[in-house]
Amino acid sequence: MTDRGKHLAITAIVCLLFCLGVALTAIRTVSRYQTPGSRDLSTQGMCDFHNGLYFPATALLAGKSPYGQQYADEYPVSRQIPFFSPIILVLHAPLTFLPLPVADVLYFSISLVLVVLLAMLSAAAARVDRRVGWIAGIAAAMVFSRSGHISLYNGYFTIELALATIAAIHFARHRPLVAALALAIVSAKPTFILPLGFLMLARGNFKALLIGAAISVVGAGLPMTYLAYHEGIRASGSVDMAAGFEKLVDDIATAQEIHMNTPGESPVESWTRLDALATVCKWTGSDPGSAVQLAAMMLILAWPMWILYQRQRSELDDGIVGGTGCLIVVATLTSLYHQSYDALIVVAPILGLLLANTDFWMSVSPSIRGVLGALLVFPAFNYLSTRSFLSRLDLGELGFNVITSLSGVALMVALVMTCVLLTRKAT
Repeated sequence: MTDRGKHLAITAIVCLLFCLGVALTAIRTVSRYQTPGSRDLSTQGMCDFHNGLYFPATALLAGKSPYGQQYADEYPVSRQIPFFSPIILVLHAPLTFLPLPVADVLYFSISLVLVVLLAMLSAAAARVDRRVGWIAGIAAAMVFSRSGHISLYNGYFTIELALATIAAIHFARHRPLVAALALAIVSAKPTFILPLGFLMLARGNFKALLIGAAISVVGAGLPMTYLAYHEGIRASGSVDMAAGFEKLVDDIATAQEIHMNTPGESPVESWTRLDALATVCKWTGSDPGSAVQLAAMMLILAWPMWILYQRQRSELDDGIVGGTGCLIVVATLTSLYHQSYDALIVVAPILGLLLANTDFWMSVSPSIRGVLGALLVFPAFNYLSTRSFLSRLDLGELGFNVITSLSGVALMVALVMTCVLLTRKAT
């Protein structure tokens, strides 16, 4: 077989793998579709789309706080949403004008398109964007990963956040407006934008951050004001913006408390958390407050921020597929609350590490790149730390803690390795 024939065969195989992964995920989503309002843990197909986007956006358009208990009582949802910026609800509001089954299919289809776009952006950053086989292979890997599969199956908006995060890092220096728009989407989830914002600040991406902050404030402020107007009327019988905003603040505080006390979110009980603090808390049995979590974030980010500052001063910034991008995404995942599906943001750095087409990666030995690559890939493909696996085995507390700590430990080791390698390069 000629080289061209081999290339066409490999391309056909990875395209078929992508289609197979999509088909298997779609079948599981349909067969385990969750009827809105159901609390059956065995049927969670599109549950996060219903609970986190469709019905909250419906409530927002009706002027009802999706962070409040009244919303949770009136709508067929498991509970009120945690503090997502309403900008993400505004973006998905057009879907609420469709019947739910149609919106489900359309959102699943849009998510698949975003998977391909994420693969295309990663391939373009790594300079293999003209090769269909690479794009199909990256997309297939995402669909078969734990992170990609669960995002498509549950209907969570992680794929949007992952694409926006990689776009923000990739375009920040040369196309700050595009990066700013991406950051506005990332701002939908505070645990994403906080560490990413500090890291990009140290990197010197001031223009992208300033424009992104302005868009984010307007994008969140307008719907919040709209909600406060209606909540104020409900609270006092007349226009009372102060009462409306006070109600929203109380709703958000209560929603956050409820959210963090659920088994899947609690740092002690969660089986899907990736951040370093959650891994430590699992073994200490402690559940620290927000102030401790923010302090831990700043402590973890100190070394990466220093490295990024030094690299931008020395003009060593090698983008999302280089050491810079690897450091940013690993520090983002490690420093503050993140779940297993958030590991999708490692796609572009892994591709750069695999191809070693930047000066930094070429200076790192293949064996070290292999270890670091395995550490980055593991959290995205860790099917051991899932409810399906853990529920079938009686591992006891020790076994549970070991299995559910593996992803977090892998990322912590990867962060230290990346920091050491980049520090040596900088000095």
